[in-house]
Amino acid sequence: MYKWLLLSAALLMVSQAPQVSAQSIVPRPILTVHTQAQESPVQLRTVQVNADLSGPFARTEIELTFYNPNRRVLEGELEFPLLEGQTVTGFALDFEGQWREAVAVEKQRAQQVFEDVTRQNVDPALLQVTKGNNYKVRVYPLPAQGIRKVKLVVSERLTSLNGESIYRLPLAYTELSRLRVNLVANAPDAELRVPEDLEDVELKPRGQDAQKLQLDRVNFTGSGMLEVVMPPLDGMQSFTQNLNGHRYFMTVVPKPQVEAQRQKPSRVELLWDSSLSGRKRDHDREFDLLEGYFRTFPDITVRLVRFRNVAEGAETFEVKGGNWSALRKALENTVYDGGTNFEALNCLQDCPAVSERLIFTDGLDNMTSAMIQTSDVPTYTLSSAQSSDPVRLHHLAGSSGKGINLTRLSSEQALQELLTGKQVLENLTTRGAKEVVVHEDADAWVVAGQFTENTAVLQFQVNGTSQTLRVNAGETRSPQVAKLWASWKVENLRGEERFNEAAIRRLGKQFNLVTPQTSLIVLDSVRDYVRYEVEPPAELLAEYQMLHKEQNNTTILQKQNHQNQVLALLQDYENWWLKDFPKGKPQAPEAPKKTGGPVNPSPSAYFDAVNDTSALEEAGVAVDMAPTANALAAPVVRPNASEPAEVAANAPSGGTPNSGNQISIQLKKWTADAPYIRRMQEAKPEDLYRIYLDERPSYENSTAFYLDVADQLFDHKLDDLALRVLSNLSELELENRSILRIQAYRYLQAGYPELAIPLLEDVVKLAPYEPQSFRDLGLAHAQANNPQKAIENLYQVVERTWDARFSEVELIALNELNAILHSSDQKLDTSFMDSRLKKDLPVDLRVVLTWDADNTDMDLWITDPNGERVFYGHRLSYQGGRISRDMTGGYGPEEFTLKSAKPGKYIIQADYYGNRQQVIAGAVTLQAKLITHFGTKEQKEQLITLRLKDQKENVFVGEFEVK
Repeated sequence: MYKWLLLSAALLMVSQAPQVSAQSIVPRPILTVHTQAQESPVQLRTVQVNADLSGPFARTEIELTFYNPNRRVLEGELEFPLLEGQTVTGFALDFEGQWREAVAVEKQRAQQVFEDVTRQNVDPALLQVTKGNNYKVRVYPLPAQGIRKVKLVVSERLTSLNGESIYRLPLAYTELSRLRVNLVANAPDAELRVPEDLEDVELKPRGQDAQKLQLDRVNFTGSGMLEVVMPPLDGMQSFTQNLNGHRYFMTVVPKPQVEAQRQKPSRVELLWDSSLSGRKRDHDREFDLLEGYFRTFPDITVRLVRFRNVAEGAETFEVKGGNWSALRKALENTVYDGGTNFEALNCLQDCPAVSERLIFTDGLDNMTSAMIQTSDVPTYTLSSAQSSDPVRLHHLAGSSGKGINLTRLSSEQALQELLTGKQVLENLTTRGAKEVVVHEDADAWVVAGQFTENTAVLQFQVNGTSQTLRVNAGETRSPQVAKLWASWKVENLRGEERFNEAAIRRLGKQFNLVTPQTSLIVLDSVRDYVRYEVEPPAELLAEYQMLHKEQNNTTILQKQNHQNQVLALLQDYENWWLKDFPKGKPQAPEAPKKTGGPVNPSPSAYFDAVNDTSALEEAGVAVDMAPTANALAAPVVRPNASEPAEVAANAPSGGTPNSGNQISIQLKKWTADAPYIRRMQEAKPEDLYRIYLDERPSYENSTAFYLDVADQLFDHKLDDLALRVLSNLSELELENRSILRIQAYRYLQAGYPELAIPLLEDVVKLAPYEPQSFRDLGLAHAQANNPQKAIENLYQVVERTWDARFSEVELIALNELNAILHSSDQKLDTSFMDSRLKKDLPVDLRVVLTWDADNTDMDLWITDPNGERVFYGHRLSYQGGRISRDMTGGYGPEEFTLKSAKPGKYIIQADYYGNRQQVIAGAVTLQAKLITHFGTKEQKEQLITLRLKDQKENVFVGEFEVK
């Protein structure tokens, strides 16, 4: 089963960019479907738009019908941005002709539920925000040669600029079987603007006070924009709504028609986002703005700072007589590469004094969770990207600057905004109202809040003039007021999001909104809602409540059982560690006698003696340590090497690791076979980066490409460039935890744990329901010499209850936690731990295998000097090599340990057994960690990342040599 990925401007169904040429700012739609060669792209067959425009409000329903022409079921994933000021206020999935509305759930919980449910092959749908104004829809299943429908509801207040209030509907579709638009404008004097190919479409009267538009086209291929110009509000106007026992109001306060003055700058700091996503900005529009800026301020000093994963050194330019050609040439020659790290902007506090700052960026920080420090210096943020974070940009601009969105303003309007001062609504006080927020646009302030009395009295100052406004609870009613108030409240809270996560989550759940803390989810059956404790939409609520009462609360019992199982796992591991295993050469099993049935040689008797699993069995944990017939005769795949030599039968044994042994690690350098690799291998070190830039357009969305190039740069000690290239992974797909993990693993392998930690902290936020999230973060802290944080995160893996597909991961994390405890020189606080879990169990050899793909079965194979292979079907060797339970559900880890190692070579292999992914699976990235003298102060380890593309593929990872 496969996955389709749609990135489409088609969903920019509503916007507010008055008097701008549609062709100048609307990107061409991109319908990209990731399929295998034999697969056909998913088709966006029909789009139906139902829009209602009333006063300053617009509500748009967008129904999308997708067709899967393939003979296999797909999971659908749709990503799209909305424009500034738009809010998704509804989401629904079609069930046999009936729309089922989504409900708001904590974001991480919603994602966990969606992924759990899809593994059961039932029908969920999920809508979530990634970063900024970017949204993602996931739908399962798209039936083979069948259709599926989803519906989005987008609400907005039409902003007014220069006396016009415009509703905009993009029509830039590559090809549709059918497009239908039903639009009602509740204004008799509304005006219509359409592209040339739709000149026959018109607004027609609908009663005395409204107009309607009906558009129905088959085999539609369009471009441009449909616009409806609504009459602007005349003076202050108020709107109210009663919802769930609360009364809300919204009052529009027009800005005075005076031009606010601003100071002429003498020295400006120009901060230029040069990350990979900067390529998608409209640089022509940005240069037009700067042309007007320097025409107005012709003699000025400019301090240019480019920033990406790091901030580069500043360059100074003197603009004389409006001539900024040298600066423009420098900007035109900018190389857009690397991730976006806003922490690089925080050095501004130590920068030389400037009159003002101009920051050109999309506002999407994808490398850190850093808070942007606001400045007393007037700051103007300017964004020309469709995908952006307007809320963060406005926050960065602060009270003395402006956030200017170039996608919704003409060049002249944007320049006017930049060159005029800011009018401020000051000293706002209220009586008879609470939870008041102020939302600002170019022509007005909107004051919104909740009534506490029948009349709210608002007092404020504009340009030094005091004003008083009374809002009565009986003002004009509108069904949009409450959710728009809630969305603006969320925007205000996002200014310091890390301190307001709970408040944002409460608002999202109360008003059924998509926020950074809540997502909208639709489930198939009432029992699914009961199982995951998700309160369903109203039509299923009665049945849900009845079933919910029948469901026994087993949380406490499950916790007790989990604790007993972890103790049993540790006891079983300690029993293995205490046992003395022979280090000679085992006898070959007897050849079986031929019978009429299949021939299966029986295992040697020694296996019965070494498999002690009584502790696990008593705790109710299933065990599977029996050998398979091929364990002693498994073929060894080694590059340019023969079978291991025999080792003397009197090799050492005993109850403690052979710490005196000299143990070396030999890793096979993994090299991709892509065509660009040979070109880079044959190049001079100083030419590698230019070759990378030349090849990048062909591989821009390939994680493998950036990993391979970074490897080449690291090999030539070009670490700064390697880190820049590696940071591009953050730009490829917002909030993709698999990509974030790969990037973090590679930072760890290169010895930069401080870069891996912020990424892994994001992974914990995205997937706290996966034990690997906490384990990875804990190990990164260990590598960064933060042992206290390391053991705290690893204990999360030990203490929590996980999905059954992650069986025994607790023991692996506990081994790592204990190794840190008993090898660290720092005094560590372990008061949060169950003291029974602290054990000092060092081993000579340890191998851990992890991978990035969910629902994927990867196997670790270890072949010892006896020629005996330990793997999922043969988990304990003659000399005591032990492998953990097979992880068939994704990520790993799988662990091999050997307390006392017999001299000789130990071969490590990884085998890609298969996957059950409902997406198009690309190459799976593995991380293998080989460790000697694990749990002692002599511990040494090496990491390697490598990729497997095809199922049943097997690769040599490396080897230990014990002398």
